[in-house]
Amino acid sequence: MATKTKLTAKEKEALEAQKQSEAEDRSAAERRDRITRMLKETPPGRLLEAALKQNDVFHAYLFYGPGDSLKDDAAMTFAASILTGSDHLVLERTEPEASASVITQMHHGEHSDFIFLDGSRREAIKKEEVDMIQRRFSLTASSERGTKVYVITHAENSSLSAMNSLLKFLEEPAENVYAILTADNIERILPTIRSRCITVPFQALSRETLIAFCEEEGLDEEDIFFVSIASPRPNEAGKMAAGRSYQTAKRMLRQYLNIDASRDLLFADYEYRYRSKAGNDEGEGVRYKDARDENLDTLDLYFRFLVQFFHDVLKNDGAGPSWYHDAVTAMQRRNDYVRICTEQMKIAAEARDKVNRNNDLSLLLAQTISRLEDSEHVQ
Repeated sequence: MATKTKLTAKEKEALEAQKQSEAEDRSAAERRDRITRMLKETPPGRLLEAALKQNDVFHAYLFYGPGDSLKDDAAMTFAASILTGSDHLVLERTEPEASASVITQMHHGEHSDFIFLDGSRREAIKKEEVDMIQRRFSLTASSERGTKVYVITHAENSSLSAMNSLLKFLEEPAENVYAILTADNIERILPTIRSRCITVPFQALSRETLIAFCEEEGLDEEDIFFVSIASPRPNEAGKMAAGRSYQTAKRMLRQYLNIDASRDLLFADYEYRYRSKAGNDEGEGVRYKDARDENLDTLDLYFRFLVQFFHDVLKNDGAGPSWYHDAVTAMQRRNDYVRICTEQMKIAAEARDKVNRNNDLSLLLAQTISRLEDSEHVQ
């Protein structure tokens, strides 16, 4: 009878880590497949699938539309379909093992014939990063098909020199090299780049679609309601709900509605309790960039929640958790609430549009709170 080898603590830890990684990969693949099924039912999805079936894929595409559309997810799915030589938009969990392996490598950044540049960060894409794509793709392809794909999301967030470098790459496309770009604002992409791409418009997802996706993600009813207001990309819904910025914005809304604390103390509490602080030493705070980004996200979400609240008061919408619905009802009992909420929704929307790295966020919040308060007294 064979003797079982007892695993060391380190080996057990490594085995558990491997199991967790595999479980996370399965969960991510299932999420991507849900999004791809949604994509297949849209006009852009049908267009892309037709190009694959007819073996008529162009060398460069530009997907454009709102941030909460499926364009970035479509870029990755289309790239995977091209790399695997598929005649359809791939569903990862049903593909042959070899194709599924390629897709997993792509999403882990481990496929030598796929390059991804994310322009959603606050810093612009640099010329050197675009040049790196050309250098890497000038080497012999490692895959048998010789196909190479690069995806640049939020391509409008590129320096002018980076766009000019990209233009040269697109003007003389190498054989079997495919570019997929995405942009929230197509007007910020050089016209000469646009003219060398097939442009594909994407529409914002309906709130009902986002709610259905959040339900599949297993979010509770309260988070489904507020995450759907924020209109994230579907595959970021769960991450958003667990994030600090989202949780903070929801607490700020509850304070504005006098649920947990006094509205009069909101600005002071933002400065001392809610605002992410940057620190120079470990343990003193988070990095400046991380703190800045968290604060941008927090106030963007907070103002979105406020806009929705005023909208729901005006539309007599009874959705949302009980505390939110009670606040809507209480606001409707006020004299002249239609005028007040109409003005306040406008103020909150203006503040939301001013949330960017070039504005003083604390000053923006203070001014917005003051304007909201004044609007309640002006006749």
